[in-house]
Amino acid sequence: MKRITKAIEMKRDLHKKVTDRMMDSAIEINKRCPETCCDFRVMTSPMRKETLILRWTSVNIENVDKPSQCYFYECFNLDGTSQHCSVNYTDQQEANQFFESLTTHYKQAFAIDHKLEEYV
Repeated sequence: MKRITKAIEMKRDLHKKVTDRMMDSAIEINKRCPETCCDFRVMTSPMRKETLILRWTSVNIENVDKPSQCYFYECFNLDGTSQHCSVNYTDQQEANQFFESLTTHYKQAFAIDHKLEEYV
């Protein structure tokens, strides 16, 4: 029983380390667009095997009557290090398939949240 518990704890610690690395990148992204970037998510897609995806939303409200929202993506290795690339599609159909295939594993509203204590 102790081995199983220890394995679960190791997996949780590894997940936290990977998430922290990715969210450290999110902090840098957020510095470039503090008023418009939000909703940072760590995601996966079967269309991008062996890749973690950081997705964030940018909301442009310069035109109050017609605000626009865009998703941005950055690819990461399974250890949380950046691949220094984004997600590109060949056509709208592939874009829709990719979007629908995404699974969220971690979400936070703003990039600075991940280093705060729980239950604060």
